[in-house]
Amino acid sequence: MRRHLVQLLASTFLVATAPALVSAQQVEKDFDLAKESLFSADNISYDRENEQVTAIGNVEIVQGERVLKADRVTYSVREDQIVAKGNIVLLEPTGEVLFADEIELQNELKTGAIRDIRVLFTDNSRLAAQSAVRVDENSTVMNNAVFSTCALCEEDKNAAPLWQVKARKVKHDKAEKQITYRDAVMEFYGVPVLYTPYFSFPDPTVDRKSGFLPPTIFDSSFLGYGATVPYYYVISDDKDLTISPTMTSKEGGHLALEYRQAVERGDYTLDGSITYVDERDSNGVKTGREEFQGHVRGVGEFDLDDTWAWGFDFFATSHDTYLDKYDISNEDSLTSTAYVQGLRGRNYTRLSAYTFQGLKAEDVTGETPFVPAWLEYSYVGEPTRLGARYSLDVDALTLVRTEGQDTNRVSVKGGWHLPYTSPSGQVLSLDASLRGDAYYALDQLEDPYDTSSETQSQFTGRVIPSLSMKWSYPFVRQAGSVRQLIEPVVEGVWSESLGSKETPNEDSLSFEFDDTNLFGDNRFAGLDAVEEGTRVNYGVNFGFYGAEGGYTTLLVGQTAHLAGDNRFGEGSGLEDRWSDYVARLEIQPIDYFKYTHRIRLDEDDLELARNEIEALVGTEENWLSLGYVRIGDEITNAGLEKRQEIFTQGRVKLADFWSAYGSYRRDLTDGGRSVEATFGLEYLDECFGFAIEGQRSFTRDRDVEPSTSIGFRIRLLPFN
Repeated sequence: MRRHLVQLLASTFLVATAPALVSAQQVEKDFDLAKESLFSADNISYDRENEQVTAIGNVEIVQGERVLKADRVTYSVREDQIVAKGNIVLLEPTGEVLFADEIELQNELKTGAIRDIRVLFTDNSRLAAQSAVRVDENSTVMNNAVFSTCALCEEDKNAAPLWQVKARKVKHDKAEKQITYRDAVMEFYGVPVLYTPYFSFPDPTVDRKSGFLPPTIFDSSFLGYGATVPYYYVISDDKDLTISPTMTSKEGGHLALEYRQAVERGDYTLDGSITYVDERDSNGVKTGREEFQGHVRGVGEFDLDDTWAWGFDFFATSHDTYLDKYDISNEDSLTSTAYVQGLRGRNYTRLSAYTFQGLKAEDVTGETPFVPAWLEYSYVGEPTRLGARYSLDVDALTLVRTEGQDTNRVSVKGGWHLPYTSPSGQVLSLDASLRGDAYYALDQLEDPYDTSSETQSQFTGRVIPSLSMKWSYPFVRQAGSVRQLIEPVVEGVWSESLGSKETPNEDSLSFEFDDTNLFGDNRFAGLDAVEEGTRVNYGVNFGFYGAEGGYTTLLVGQTAHLAGDNRFGEGSGLEDRWSDYVARLEIQPIDYFKYTHRIRLDEDDLELARNEIEALVGTEENWLSLGYVRIGDEITNAGLEKRQEIFTQGRVKLADFWSAYGSYRRDLTDGGRSVEATFGLEYLDECFGFAIEGQRSFTRDRDVEPSTSIGFRIRLLPFN
């Protein structure tokens, strides 16, 4: 710095003008901004005898990525020292800004002493101190300091912030990216509430740093009083661990762990928990023994190359009700899988294995299937000169049980698809396919819906030809700023199952007829059940689309089964020649409102067989959603449970930084009963947050009784 400033001075006084500015063209060709300085001011004077430069007015010194601004700067060439006074601003390479009244710096602005220092960090947190010493480029020690992330009150700048930390000494180590406090006192609204001789936290440049996360304090009717204090540990740049111990007054200790790691071609997450508690029977009565309970879970995916990847997703628990009791998950069935899959263009291959764990009281472990191998392959060819595409689908499955039916299946399907749009705008598509299925079943049930029916072991097979043509004719017209659409759609389908009628049924036991499967050659969810015969699917799409993005759409449709075997059971809506009517209405006139209504009407008397409503209104800060669903008694014959319930949730901004939120679910069947309810109150500003939340579960499941819990969380930014 000394060498270049001397050159600057020589250049400056050869050009006897003011204000003076020295640029890169005024110095040597080997000038390097990263190593040398730029010096500018309104007036610059040079004392040759004392080798001292004095700059006054809008002084700016640029040293690499570090910039110093002040009203007056004196530079001593002999001592290589800068003394700056008045409105000092020092911009650091890491982004924070230092403000001071007087500063003395040496060693290219890297070391020195500062009086009345104020620091603005990159996250807008602030630190002020009476004095500071810059020991080196990476270390600054401050005396009698105050730190806070809270903004000052607009009405009274001298008022104490919501919270602040006062410390006798503060050290900022930029190399370690750590801020350390000695003899610190935490104050709320100027009132001391906590003293600690030492604590530290990462500076704002850190994305991940080991430390305690926000604690949760709660009161639960099942667990009693309790507290969870998570600790986040950064193992390295590519892995971390979160340890969450919980202590409760009724059930003792509980420990949860979460491990995350990124590798070169993927990432994975593992989590689990464990506790040692009193053993209870199915009625919740203690047996006098103790036992371990817990869960494990993991998910990960890894690329083998640009086409192939492998992964896993597993979830298991030691007890059916454990996840519910400790509020880990409300699933009633856990699925685990491992797979290898490849995706290239439109072609897809996947080899996977599955296990299942049922958590309902009626689930029988021996009857729960295990899938050691499931191969899925899908090929879609390039379009021909006429636009047609060929396809090939292969499905091979092995499914075993320790008690009950084992199934082996191989299915191969070849298809041909031809789309066409006429000059008048009519849209047609022709599809033809031929599928062959081969089964080998051990202990096959004669009635898949009745586990007590007779069993047998045998090979079975079938061939399924299918042909369909779909036609639609969209009519669109402009009416002012609204585009109106009417689109009739008609689809004719024929398919037949040639061969055995006693093939196993593993993946098509339940069925639901609605707007999503009105059109298609097979409405069953899986491959085992096949829709047969000749039928016509038809409907009409109505649409109104505004210039600002709002829209209203309506789909109404029905199916007519004209000939052949109808395999749909009572309550499905498709068991008669003329199916039930299905409809879907969507209304979204503005971004802040959306309404969706799905219904199924009985073809004979127009009675509602299924009714589903979803509504959402509001902004990100204030919103309310409402849901309602009803499945009638008759539809349960199709493998679905009778259901009628209402669900609502929402959030309301009460004032600046204050909001309330809640949710409620109620079962309306058999006189009605509440299922669960949540209500919370939250405060969150730029530096502080807390929330209090109450939950009530009305569910009774073996040793899980209806319970109430109240939790409290607090956050001090940036500490957590």
